[in-house]
Amino acid sequence: MSRLSNLRSLVRERTPSPVARLIRKALVWKRRAEFHPYVISKQIHGESFSFCIGDATGKLWYDRSNDPPELGFLRDRMLAPDDLVFDVGSHHGLHALFMARHAARVVAIEPNPHNVRILRKNVELNGAKNVAIREAAVGESHGKISLLEDSGVGGVSSQKTEDSATVAVDLVTLDDLAREYGFPQLLKIDVEGFEDRALKGASTILARRPKIAIEVHVDWVERYGSSVTEVVRLLNLDSYRVWVLPHRSQIVAWAGEELTRYPSPKFNLFLLPNN
Repeated sequence: MSRLSNLRSLVRERTPSPVARLIRKALVWKRRAEFHPYVISKQIHGESFSFCIGDATGKLWYDRSNDPPELGFLRDRMLAPDDLVFDVGSHHGLHALFMARHAARVVAIEPNPHNVRILRKNVELNGAKNVAIREAAVGESHGKISLLEDSGVGGVSSQKTEDSATVAVDLVTLDDLAREYGFPQLLKIDVEGFEDRALKGASTILARRPKIAIEVHVDWVERYGSSVTEVVRLLNLDSYRVWVLPHRSQIVAWAGEELTRYPSPKFNLFLLPNN
């Protein structure tokens, strides 16, 4: 280990958690203040729309030429013109805007206030009248929850991220949102390891067997005392035709293999109800 790495480790060990959180919060604020947002013309699967790159994470994730396979699959195999879609973990709105072109309504659910500001900008840029924005985290209960301010290091705070900068946000269940907006025909879920909590708060929705597109974070689920096995159990795959997207690969039909075989950091599942 280098001398610099040793020094950083020593500082982390000897800095009280409250002080470390304040330092990290200041660093997050500084990075955001120094970033100058800009708008690009985003091209995905032959479709074009305006998209605001609002911070360094957005630049890393969205300012590049690529055709995410999950978006093509959603459009061509999962979305229907009359669908109500819940985009759970909407971030800056890329999926919400793309899906809104092929569905009746999209509820973009995003807990991070900073991300919501960028999300609102992107919805406004595109005049997406069929996109509603709900600022909240989803889980199996109601109340408040601590969220990591930096989206690049995860979502909900845990013991393993206790030194990271956080912000308190509202916590709701997906079933509550269904009673507010209607029951969705499609659930798209990307909640940074909080998958089992989101699903446990959606038992009424799941009983209706909606279409589901979910990103499973192999390592981060363990932050919250869960596992890939638990997430898969909650999905009740016997009721669905299933496709898998391993990280940095292509979508393939699930052949019944153990989903725990897929390595970190994540993989995606696409579920269409059996006829």
